[in-house]
Amino acid sequence: MTDGCIIGYNGDSAHRPERGSHDSGAALIDREGRVVAACNEERFSRIKQDVRFPFASLAYVSRECGHPSTAASTWLSPWRQKPMLDRLFRHLHEVSEGDAALRRYYWKQQHGRWARLLRHRRRTLPEWLHPRSLYRTDHHHCHAATAYYCAPFGSRPVLVLTLDGQGDFASGSLWHGADGRLTRLADFDALNSIGNLYAAFTGFLGFTPNRHEGKIVGLAAYGRGRALAERLLSHCRPGAWDRLFDAELTLLVSRPGHPRARRFLERLCEGASREDIAAGIQEAVERLVVEMVRDYCSSTGCRLLALAGGVFANVKLNQRILEMEEVDNIYVHPNMGDGGLAVGAALAALAEEKGGLQPRFLQSVYLGPDIGAEEARSAIEEAGLAWSRPEDLAGEAARLLAEGKVVARAAGRMEYGPRALGNRSILASCDDPSINQWLNARLRRTEFMPFAPIIMEEHARDYFPAWRPEHVAARFMTVTYDASELAKENIPAAIHVDGTARPQVLRREDNPEVYAILAAYHRRTGVPALINTSFNMHEEPIVCTAVDAVRAFMQGELDALICADLLVVNG
Repeated sequence: MTDGCIIGYNGDSAHRPERGSHDSGAALIDREGRVVAACNEERFSRIKQDVRFPFASLAYVSRECGHPSTAASTWLSPWRQKPMLDRLFRHLHEVSEGDAALRRYYWKQQHGRWARLLRHRRRTLPEWLHPRSLYRTDHHHCHAATAYYCAPFGSRPVLVLTLDGQGDFASGSLWHGADGRLTRLADFDALNSIGNLYAAFTGFLGFTPNRHEGKIVGLAAYGRGRALAERLLSHCRPGAWDRLFDAELTLLVSRPGHPRARRFLERLCEGASREDIAAGIQEAVERLVVEMVRDYCSSTGCRLLALAGGVFANVKLNQRILEMEEVDNIYVHPNMGDGGLAVGAALAALAEEKGGLQPRFLQSVYLGPDIGAEEARSAIEEAGLAWSRPEDLAGEAARLLAEGKVVARAAGRMEYGPRALGNRSILASCDDPSINQWLNARLRRTEFMPFAPIIMEEHARDYFPAWRPEHVAARFMTVTYDASELAKENIPAAIHVDGTARPQVLRREDNPEVYAILAAYHRRTGVPALINTSFNMHEEPIVCTAVDAVRAFMQGELDALICADLLVVNG
């Protein structure tokens, strides 16, 4: 590698969804490991979880280099040859021992399927993307790199755990991070995938696997899952983490649509309501992962955790981990799913080149494209809407919010990751518990979780007593907390039926413009929190451009729109 910026990417049109790769994107880091820009292709293509080659994302981060033809010294892809494959097939043989039908199925069907996936076709890059060198690394190394090198723990030893559905035939990995280096301790193959187990239940309940697991987390609060969790855990071997599932669960996580897997799942859930099934899988996963963390914290002596992979999009699970006696603090990479792989690829390459890379806390995730005033004015006028430029935009927004209006905001650089953190958000008062029904209806969403609150840091502990300033996970909406009585009284619309909420704890320096809206609203109402939900219609990616924002504003019949420094008010 030569001097210059490093661009990582994830995604290729040759990838197949069943490989577990999704959310293609690109990222730019400097030679010190600072993330300069990052975005996922879905925001440009408007295709949810777009897996195709990230041309638009690469074009965006290349422009941020300043010299798109020459500045990028290295291009990276989170893909490698498959060192786990032999081990995977040995495991297939073990779990099917004594079951001739299952053994024949795996070897005739699965072997051929996975062998086909090995025939990866290298993508020919366009002329304006000419890497001087190309570095490849594996899926879970990329996840681990995002978790460790972006964590706030400095030089202290860190236990790094990645868990997802699968990627490069693995469903997870364990690492020890210290002195700027990651040491791999264990891999968990795809046949023991906790993520795919949750996905199988997601599909069984009528939702889309690998997309709607958050709905199951919300639905679980309405059920009683202990009986189902016990039945499910009877098919697991906690402690044997690389051989966790028995033959029936192995079939379920690898081929959930197989008739035999379907019959097994129906027997397992017999007599349970939809809510109880959701509660059962949630409790089982919480217990499994908490026990895994306990085992590895004990064996390594680490009390700080850095987490990545789609399993850690489960905010209730993250709360359980943070509450463990063995854990002092956790960091969940804000783009914990495959959308974070591009950042991880770049960081892993830089760390390899330097022989180590000191972790640098990812303070801000406002890493996407900005919306300028001229772009905003053009989009608004093209839609035939009137606009104004208030001298006190924060005060005017607070007035509208205090009157019960719903205000969308698309201003500044777009957030990196699945959470809207103020720059591509819909804001509203938290005092109407029925908002979950009527606002979701406007946005054509079906949700079981309430909307999440955004709250001024100075008041966070009054509303969420377990919160501490060092809990950086709460800055990115990646963990839930038990709500206080004050929270239940003042912000009931943001509190779930189980008494928890997933707050974004906002410091003034993180986003001064949104903080000013919160502060002005607090002065008017005495409440330091607002609802913050992502600015998008159902099954659409979060808005990126001013045109996206205006379209979603009109489709959602929202009351007001802040676009750059312009204000549009309906009616």
